Amino acid sequence: MEPGNAGEAEPLTRLSRSRPSLFAQLGRLFVIALALLSFPSVLPWMVAFWIGCHTFLAKRGKPGWVPLFICLVILIAKLAPRTPAVITISIVLAIVAAIRWKHRTQAQRFTRWWFGAAALWIAWAFLYFEWNAIEHCSRPPALVANRPIVCIGDSLTDGMRPDRGYPDQLKAMVSVPVVNCGFSGISTSQGLGQMERVLGHDPQVVIIELGGHDFLKGYSRQSTKANLLKMIRQCRDHGAEVVLMEIPRGFIFDPYASLEREIAYQEDLELVPDTWLRQIVIMGPASLPGLWMPESRLSDDGIHSNPKGSFSIAKHVLRALHRMYGDKILAAKE
Repeated sequence: MEPGNAGEAEPLTRLSRSRPSLFAQLGRLFVIALALLSFPSVLPWMVAFWIGCHTFLAKRGKPGWVPLFICLVILIAKLAPRTPAVITISIVLAIVAAIRWKHRTQAQRFTRWWFGAAALWIAWAFLYFEWNAIEHCSRPPALVANRPIVCIGDSLTDGMRPDRGYPDQLKAMVSVPVVNCGFSGISTSQGLGQMERVLGHDPQVVIIELGGHDFLKGYSRQSTKANLLKMIRQCRDHGAEVVLMEIPRGFIFDPYASLEREIAYQEDLELVPDTWLRQIVIMGPASLPGLWMPESRLSDDGIHSNPKGSFSIAKHVLRALHRMYGDKILAAKE
């Protein structure tokens, strides 16, 4: 090869070598973005992914502290509730990451890599079981045939006409009356003002779907939580159970993240996990795979559920009610 050609080839060689590194960096950023986008209900699986990355790297003799550090930062950013399992997994992540970082240049230190991996997976198992247990009320209530289910919420409960919201679909699924006390655009403070009307129906269970508009109106997490707690305690003082619907409000960062899960843990409530909202959003006209589906679960505005979406929400609410009351809550089959 002529000297001139060799000089021209050198930059090309450097560029070709940099491409895999560039793609790897972009891939890492993409994965981190997906982790930040994960909704509260799938948080254990997000943690499992990063622990799995660490385990893979550690088994190959790598320090593997970076995935653990990323996972810990995401847990903090997503405001995971301070439950025993979340605190435990955070401490274990921090300890193992610190040890692996401190000895990152000493390969011999990693011969027993499985010690740290085992501690991480044990802590994760604790997180997984606690995260699922939070969704269920530990007190099995008795079903009273003549006391209704009352649903209070914003437009996702009230519905956008001609759709009348998920309570209208729920009526055909349960064996007791269902009352829709939803009102489009209301916040938790306005919902608190509606409690006299809600309790006037003598409900045996109140389903609360509120807080989305608190985020849009700039209310603080503390005030939203305080309003929800007041509503819950008013229901219980009246002898009514409460089902709380989990609402993710932001994508990358949600200042209200895990709020309903935190309240459900503190108050021992039945929780409808945010799967109900993720499914109708994914099946909406502005996202995949909903873009390719003949029938969307969202209205044309891409925000509110249509009758098909309300049916999907009602099915998720029914699962929560069935966990509480068993088969007695189900409507008789014709």
